[in-house]
Amino acid sequence: MTLIFKAKQTIEFIGDSITDCGRQTPPDEPLGNGYVRIVHQLLQAGYPELQLKILNKGISGDRVTSLKARWKPDVLDLDPDWLFIFIGVNDVWRYFDGDREEAVALPEFENIYRQLLKGASTNTHAQIRLISPFLAETNSDDPFRKKLSQYQAAIDHLGQEFELPVIHLQPAFDWAMLSKPAGYWTSDRVHPTEEGHMLIALTILRTCGYRL
Repeated sequence: MTLIFKAKQTIEFIGDSITDCGRQTPPDEPLGNGYVRIVHQLLQAGYPELQLKILNKGISGDRVTSLKARWKPDVLDLDPDWLFIFIGVNDVWRYFDGDREEAVALPEFENIYRQLLKGASTNTHAQIRLISPFLAETNSDDPFRKKLSQYQAAIDHLGQEFELPVIHLQPAFDWAMLSKPAGYWTSDRVHPTEEGHMLIALTILRTCGYRL
């Protein structure tokens, strides 16, 4: 598989705090200090001749409803060549931590996500990739993980519906946790450590034909 990106293309990542990672605060602006910056660095180091441009449009705490509110300025108006959507964990997490009223029920999650995909497909020329959220938890019966699996399945369904590739992070973290515990990869099962961000970046780039 060859690299899917072409010269001088714009690649946008949109999502929550895992994407954000301080991208609006010096000294980490505009890419943040997480997987988006690592993707940028690896692409610049591995394929400098392509002169690719990376955009970080993550906002901490975002759910799919938050993306809907800013979809026009942050996606449609920018019209990137590539759009990577990484959302869903906060929609579920609010059931277990914080204000349950801020959780997004599965039918609403899937319906809004579908609206976003229709909007991007119709009003941009972006090639779209869906990034499925993960939880660094080895117990498949854990309530958070069980509920998240329903949202992961919904994203798979949307990928099939729109004929879009889905990048699955859960198997990558499940495999990684066979060697190192969850605390090595994340601080709270959700927010990655430096190693966790590297794992995300590598998982994404491998699906894009990046060769180390």
